[in-house]
Amino acid sequence: MQVTIRLGEPITRAVGALRISLIFDDEQATVADVLQRLASEYPGFEAAFRGDDIGHSNPYRVYVNARQVAAGQEGQWLLTDGDKVYIFLPAAGGQDMPLPQAFYARSTLVVARDLLGRRLVRCIDSQRLGGRITEVEAYIGEDDLASHAARGKTNRNRPMYGAAGLAYIYFIYGMYFCLNVVTETEGFPSAILIRGIEPDEGVDLITVRRGGKGGRNLANGPGKLCQALDIDRALNGHDLTAGRELWIEAGEPVADAAVSATPRINVRGDARALSLPWRLVTDLDASVR
Repeated sequence: MQVTIRLGEPITRAVGALRISLIFDDEQATVADVLQRLASEYPGFEAAFRGDDIGHSNPYRVYVNARQVAAGQEGQWLLTDGDKVYIFLPAAGGQDMPLPQAFYARSTLVVARDLLGRRLVRCIDSQRLGGRITEVEAYIGEDDLASHAARGKTNRNRPMYGAAGLAYIYFIYGMYFCLNVVTETEGFPSAILIRGIEPDEGVDLITVRRGGKGGRNLANGPGKLCQALDIDRALNGHDLTAGRELWIEAGEPVADAAVSATPRINVRGDARALSLPWRLVTDLDASVR
């Protein structure tokens, strides 16, 4: 049986690797067995995992595929061939802090690229649901004929003209909500559609909200992720920098080699609007290769 391990900073520096493959002869290997193997084969792992270097006791979260392993359950969590084990701090720097307004108050394309790998978080009754952002689309200005702002300011698109860091949420096809983050300067209509995330927190509840669907289809679309995270028009105009109900955290950067740029999907407009490579997508599994 073979499993793949992905490590986050700062544990990667202690171990000297981002990605590790382990082979087990025993088909009943557990997460605890993985941790023991890493400790025995990588001298810096055990101290880093304990949090010696950052002054926190056992700060890391362990996930199998997209499901978090509860502390103390490592020995009961059986692995299967091909599983991926993730060992990360809750967020880059170990802080579950929302990104500040300055993050969003930049060029929309710069922000769009920088959003990949960040963590979208929804808090419902003190329970966190969320995951890393894998796909985005940029919409910039009234001359972008694919943008909702192409016809000027309306009641629907009003948040696009607001301050950087606001949420712009709209309803499409009479079925789905879509989440956008507002960028640049107040008065200039620009926003980024969050098209997909890779859930890694509250996955059980997310799966229930998605009707039992799992795997890559759990939140790999704008309507799917809003359904998964219970995002609707009640959050339209919400301040993403306030750290309540809905926000975006630091996450982990994604390498340029793991990012693809394509034309936007299912948009209308002129030839320019249809061809601009303003959709950015990443395979998080490839981002550390």
